[in-house]
Amino acid sequence: MNKKNIILQTLVFAFLCILSFAEEKQKPNVVFIIVDDLNDWIGVMGGHPQTKTPNLDSLAEDGVLFTNAHCNAPQCGPSRGSLLHGLYPKSTGRYFNSPKRMPFYGDQPTQGITSPNAPKNPFVFHQHFKEHGYRVVSGGKVAHGNPKGIMNNVEEYLARPPDTRGNFTDEKANLWGEGGPHNHAVEATGDYKGAQWAIGEWKKGLKADKPLLMTVGFYRPHRPFNAPKAYFEKFPLEGIKLPLVRTDDLDDLPPYGKALARSNAHKDLFKPRTVHEQILHLGGEQEWKYMVQSYLACINYVDVQIGSLLEELKKRPGNRDTVIVLTSDHGWNLGEKTHWCKAAIWRDTTRVPFIVVSPGVAKAGLRNNQPISHVDIYPSLCDFAGIPKPTHLEGRSILPLLKDQSATRDVAFLSYGPENTAAQSERYRYLRYEDGSEELYDHKKDPHEWTNLIGNKKYQKLTKKIRAQVLAFQKK
Repeated sequence: MNKKNIILQTLVFAFLCILSFAEEKQKPNVVFIIVDDLNDWIGVMGGHPQTKTPNLDSLAEDGVLFTNAHCNAPQCGPSRGSLLHGLYPKSTGRYFNSPKRMPFYGDQPTQGITSPNAPKNPFVFHQHFKEHGYRVVSGGKVAHGNPKGIMNNVEEYLARPPDTRGNFTDEKANLWGEGGPHNHAVEATGDYKGAQWAIGEWKKGLKADKPLLMTVGFYRPHRPFNAPKAYFEKFPLEGIKLPLVRTDDLDDLPPYGKALARSNAHKDLFKPRTVHEQILHLGGEQEWKYMVQSYLACINYVDVQIGSLLEELKKRPGNRDTVIVLTSDHGWNLGEKTHWCKAAIWRDTTRVPFIVVSPGVAKAGLRNNQPISHVDIYPSLCDFAGIPKPTHLEGRSILPLLKDQSATRDVAFLSYGPENTAAQSERYRYLRYEDGSEELYDHKKDPHEWTNLIGNKKYQKLTKKIRAQVLAFQKK
């Protein structure tokens, strides 16, 4: 080989190295934040007029807020399993936290894969990002239960820091025996510690050669409804506004829907009373207000903790773009339809905040009302990072919705059992229970789902179409 060829080959090799390095530098950092039990009670979503979420609101102004986003299963375990694997519950085999059969259930399975097309060896997105050159860290409650799928595929892992207990400011406790405001310093609380850990990992990531995938799970406003007393003081009890409800709201529901409204996630804690009836039994509307106050205080507390992480991301942006995705694992009822907690498939129970900050992709401050769900997170993160999507994914990337505000979606499918399914369109929600009974709501006219339109002749064509979609989803 002559000297000229050696020089040429050296230059080509150097060019390829530079090109490879440039491509690597183009990969953005990705920060995925998931909050536990947070419904639409954030300022920009208008779920409650008294909520205080300045940091989440600011994040929404920096990115795109998806106002019609939903979990695929309204309980922690199945929801997180679905989003981490990019699969519907019918392909993960997990529909509920507990496989206990409720008295009103029929013959539907309470656990196990029900899809004939379920992939054989799905893997969480942490593993996929690690295999494509990312430094991957995860802390707090990201998975529910056994997090081995995450722990085995991260460089740094932080289990959810324990909550402070005891030392409350008074002897008041709610129906679950939980005190509310406490005297502990905020530095002793779990989500504060989780945020500080994430800040530390972010600083480490700025010095690393690899792009960073960081997933952070915040526990509040999940029960117990505890927070430093300063957060409760922002919401004086005497001025608390209760959720809008109607006393006749259940009258037009089928028996299955009424039974679901009265259930409490496979638990009979206050039998024969429901959770809602127990709250009213303990203290009427005043007790209800205390529960709402506690939820608002915990939301404000976690907003402040998330805000400290977001401030660090802004203060030290590093030399890469950073994509931020924030959501919650499911919604939460506080008396709507006389229902409490999660474990139902009405709008309040499945609707979640969903905010995406994607530099250079979409204009900041936009709102998008197309129906999306958590199963879309995995493919979306891959597109944001510019890495290929695994073949096992069942969701669709939301990148086209970010790039083109005129792009549309048909429906998102949500499950609470293999034969209890909701289909959410841009405007309507259809529910079908395992006994074949149905509900239909027009969210443009009826955002609180007070009027069941099933049987209304005006909506027969729509009902027939969306019913066929749900049945096809259940079977395919």
